[in-house]
Amino acid sequence: MGIPFMPVRGIIGTDYLQIRPDFKVINNPYGEDKIVVVPANVPEVALIHAKKADRQGNILVDRFENDPLLARASKKVFASCEEVVENVYRELTPEDIVIPSIYIRGVIVAPGGAAPTRCPGYYELDDAALQAYVKASREESTFSNYVQDFLQG
Repeated sequence: MGIPFMPVRGIIGTDYLQIRPDFKVINNPYGEDKIVVVPANVPEVALIHAKKADRQGNILVDRFENDPLLARASKKVFASCEEVVENVYRELTPEDIVIPSIYIRGVIVAPGGAAPTRCPGYYELDDAALQAYVKASREESTFSNYVQDFLQG
């Protein structure tokens, strides 16, 4: 959004304020209560996996994900996609949204690139694979073996 912070309700009284010193409580300028403000999140780079992309760099993503917001917030955005089509705007369904090429630095075709999470219309979440990932990630040695097995598989 291009703003330095965002007001957020529902955090006062939680432990967030103890573990996030960058979250501030201020007087609500439009009410009699207090409100929390949190700093803007501006990632240096974001990688988004899209359903489809076209050669102009537009990408088609699931409307119900935060990918459009992530694309606008990030300094650089790269995308992977399941497939390249002639024009993503012709592929739109009510479940989709296009992130225009002005936000995208580059696109690669990577079928299965969202695995083991889901890519609606292509494949669903692989719960067993996610559980294996979580278990392996607890130790550096087991995670290293998991990455090798995953990349070779």
